[in-house]
Amino acid sequence: MRRRKAIQNIALGLGGFGLLSRCTSPPGLPSPLGEKDQQIVSLLTEAILPLKSEDFPTPETRIEFIFNQMVGNLTAQELERYKNGLTIFRGLVKQTFLKPYEELDFDTQNYTIQRALGHPGELGFFMRKNRDWSLRHFMTSERYMTEFLNYEFIPNRHLGCVTV
Repeated sequence: MRRRKAIQNIALGLGGFGLLSRCTSPPGLPSPLGEKDQQIVSLLTEAILPLKSEDFPTPETRIEFIFNQMVGNLTAQELERYKNGLTIFRGLVKQTFLKPYEELDFDTQNYTIQRALGHPGELGFFMRKNRDWSLRHFMTSERYMTEFLNYEFIPNRHLGCVTV
């Protein structure tokens, strides 16, 4: 009788453990920007630093990295400043060139980026964050870190035959 009770307890314990520890992935975070805004941010970051995904592969795309940075690093007030800067950028480009940013030629796009980076307000905050995140995405790629920075992913490497 005790043997049956023991087997039942073990089976219930393992079944409960299996139910509690099952693997589920959390639902993806909603994007803080709309579809058109995502496209503009993607174009801006591509103009700031061209993608070299074949040469410097990363686990996530640059726009995914930027959205993760937005959600994880910006406070609610900073996120509002970022969105306001994006709105200001779109409005200034439309007002100045009478075209949306996507339709501008390469030199004009670079000119607008350079001018916006020097702006002190929300527009400058928006552009500086895009520039910083684009550079961080590139500089945290494995190839860049290992080949150009000589970074070792394993801490405290043991060198056994070193004279002391």
